[in-house]
This record gives sequence, structure tokens and C-alpha cells, in this order.
Amino acid sequence: MDRLPLSANKSNLLRLREELSFAIDGMTLLDEKKEALMSHIRSLSTRSDRMRIKVNQALQDTYRRHSETLLMVGRLACERAAMAARADEDVDVIEKSFMGVALPVLRISVPPPRPMYGFLETGFSMDETASSVHRSLEIIAELAEVEVGLFRLIAEIKKTLKRINALENIYIPLYQSTIKHIEETLEEKEREFLFQLKRQKRRREDAEHGSL
Repeated sequence: MDRLPLSANKSNLLRLREELSFAIDGMTLLDEKKEALMSHIRSLSTRSDRMRIKVNQALQDTYRRHSETLLMVGRLACERAAMAARADEDVDVIEKSFMGVALPVLRISVPPPRPMYGFLETGFSMDETASSVHRSLEIIAELAEVEVGLFRLIAEIKKTLKRINALENIYIPLYQSTIKHIEETLEEKEREFLFQLKRQKRRREDAEHGSL
């Protein structure tokens, strides 16, 4: 197995043990972060599914009313009214942090629609279409908030999984292999040192006996 190119000494052994402990603690924290991210992703995904249904329903209602208006007043009148229409929406975007991820919080204020077109060639159906568009804006804004949040969370969990994988399959095994090699090398050196001491001791004892 691969190992770090370090000298086998006690100083490196102590440092590597400390760094290995730090890496294991880091992987534990990353694993907890992964679980928290997954839980929030599931929550937002459920909310997103509900919002998509609402958006589709709102847009279907808008398209239906628009089609009715087209039949009643004609395309040209609709185009003229559309050019005069103003939503006057006020959009405020702030961000809140979740596990280091900046999630958008979107606030949109849409005042009640005020027809900016004249009474000529328009009617009640035109007003209803405008009101439907205004209602759809708030729902679309909420869906956008959720979708952007999901996108950022998924990007963050990909990075987190990549870091966990690197620690679990590369760095931690590399540190463990290096520590094992240094421990075995130091043990071998210690055995060799003890052997030499015993050998020298026997030589001194033999020399002492020979001189008697």
C-alpha cells in the first residue's frame, strides 16, 4: 500500500497520529453534514413538487383566461393591453446560511392589479387575465426560491461526498499505512538496539571471565 515519504522517527509518528485523528474527526463531521444536507434536500424536494403543481395550475388558469380573452376581444387588443400592463412587483432577496450554504429567501410584493389600458376593446375577461398573472407571479417566485436552494444544496452535497470519499479511501488509508510502516520500522530498530546491547553485555561478561 502507498505511504507518505517520511523518515521513520518518533516525531513523525506522533505528528501523523495527530493528523490521522484530525482527519477521522473531520470525516465524522462531514458525514453529519451530509446527513443534514440530505434531510434538507428531501424537505425542499417535497416542497418543490407541491409548488410545481401549484405553478402548473396557476399557469393553466392564466392560459385558459387568456384564450377566452383572445376569443372575446382579439389578439390585437390583447397585445395593446399587454404593452400597457405593469405588475409593479417589489422583489427582495436575502440569504440565510444552512451548513455553510447560502440559501435564498425571496419576498415578492405584488400590489392588486390596476388596469393601465382603456375600456375600449377590453372587458372583464381582460381584467381576470391580469389578475391571474399577478397571482401566478407570487407562486413562481416561491418555486424559484426553492429550486435555487435545491441547486445549491445538491452542489454542496456533491462536494461533501467528494471530500468524504477522499478522506475515507485515500488520505486516511495513506496515513494508516505510513503510521504502520513507521511503527514497524521503529520496533525493528528497537529490537536491533536491544540485541546489540545484549551482545555487548555478553562480550563484556566474557571479557571479565577471561581475565579472571
